[in-house]
Amino acid sequence: MTRTPIWHSVQDVPADLGATAVSIGNYDGIHRGHRYVLDQLVSHAEARSLTPVALTFWPHPRHVMGTPGEPPLLTGHEDRDRLLLLAGVHGVLDLEFTREFALYSPEDFVRVFLVEALGMKCVVLGEDALFGRANAGTIETMRELGRKYDFEVVTVSDLGPEGAGTGRISSSAIRAALLTGDIDVATEGLGRFHTVTDTVRHGFQRGRELGFPTANLGPTPAGLIPADGVYAGYLTVLEQDVAHTGTEPLIGAAATISIGTNPTFEIDGAPRRTVEAYVHGAHDLDLYGDTVRLEVVAFQRPTLKFDSIEELIEQMERDVEVTRRTLGSGQPLAPSPA
Repeated sequence: MTRTPIWHSVQDVPADLGATAVSIGNYDGIHRGHRYVLDQLVSHAEARSLTPVALTFWPHPRHVMGTPGEPPLLTGHEDRDRLLLLAGVHGVLDLEFTREFALYSPEDFVRVFLVEALGMKCVVLGEDALFGRANAGTIETMRELGRKYDFEVVTVSDLGPEGAGTGRISSSAIRAALLTGDIDVATEGLGRFHTVTDTVRHGFQRGRELGFPTANLGPTPAGLIPADGVYAGYLTVLEQDVAHTGTEPLIGAAATISIGTNPTFEIDGAPRRTVEAYVHGAHDLDLYGDTVRLEVVAFQRPTLKFDSIEELIEQMERDVEVTRRTLGSGQPLAPSPA
């Protein structure tokens, strides 16, 4: 049986893991700044014949110690761990963050989870790293513990837009860009297209009636929902419903993505915000029950209210053409691996 490289408790960590190099963080978004740290982790691990491991948490500590759901996260749980592995680490210790967990003193946290559970011989951190109860542990604390428990402490500079030491790429800045529809800024910070993942649900069937059947996501997909509007993007089927076994799953299919409340149509009660994607040329496509990932490539236009269905259809035809031109114009990044 193949062992999973994602561990949710110290008991899950393989007994034969060996000595490790570790980096610690929340890693929301696995943006370019995170990957710079992880690249350093992998490099230092290889130089010391150690296994590179990331230690992370779920839920986000701020959701537990502060307001639940704030800030909204760039990536869902599974996507975050998947991207960590794609960044080159050989294992992820993904610990449940609770108020009880937050009571670990800096030394107990390091001893229990890093030294005893992971056999850590090297830790790679930013100079401003904080850890342990009330964030009392600093980089100097870590150096003191390194001398006590026999591990090396390596510090790395922040990666700014122009490279190491030129500022900081932050999850909060990328989040702000997505919430205003500034996809180019978000893509630059992430180093990849932003993704939203969910199971395809039944919607109002309006798209099918208009000749543009869409894959509708649920109200709370994994991944931050960008600002309302129409976007160019890609759709990939990650897992098929049993009813679709034997059919070829879509991978990186061109899609026009609509986010918003569909103001052209009157809805009883409060408007429901939806995320839906029309896969180009797929007029009879059945994705109900499939888990799909949408990659958001470019913002096309804001959400509009039309005076007639005919005007809406004409605009949808223009939207599809704009998406086709956008995706065919040589985007700087290709669809992400599944």
